[in-house]
Order: sequence, then C-alpha cells, then structure tokens
Amino acid sequence: RTAKAATMEDKGNHILVIRTITDKKARYLTAKKLTQLFRQKSFSEWKAKLDAGGRTVVMRSETESELEPYRRSIEMLGAETEIVDQKTIGGSKVF
Repeated sequence: RTAKAATMEDKGNHILVIRTITDKKARYLTAKKLTQLFRQKSFSEWKAKLDAGGRTVVMRSETESELEPYRRSIEMLGAETEIVDQKTIGGSKVF
C-alpha cells in the first residue's frame, strides 16, 4: 500500500464508509483495525466515531479499486461497509 492510499484526507469522488455497528466487540475490533491502517488517528478517536453510530467515513479515493483492500479488511471483522460516490448538490458536497 502506498502512502497516498493510506491517507484518509485524500480528495476523491469515492468514499469508503462503515455503517453503524451494533455489536460492541465488532466496534472495538474495527476501531483497532482502523488504527493499524490509518495511524494519523488514535484508537480512541476511531472508537468514539464508531460508538457515535451513523456512517463513519474511512477514506476517499479517485478510484474505487484503491478502496477495495481496505473494505475487505474491515468487513472481515464483521463491519458493514459501502463505497459511495461524492456528489455536489447546490454547491455543497454530499454523499
């Protein structure tokens, strides 16, 4: 994996998102994995985001294929993910 692929702040139209995880253990394991994959955020930051519920943005990329290895790695822990396309509506970015 390249340094570019491992940054969450990449600009890109494709966004890897984790859906709400209801299982406490799955949230813990997912936060741990995200900390390993994206070291610029601490475990407690990831855990707080996942505990808050809703959809959690993991990373952005110009190509969907760049997100797939991360998606598979996260889904192996029991988390549901999706890749959504960034859209602009009325000048605001939404997904």
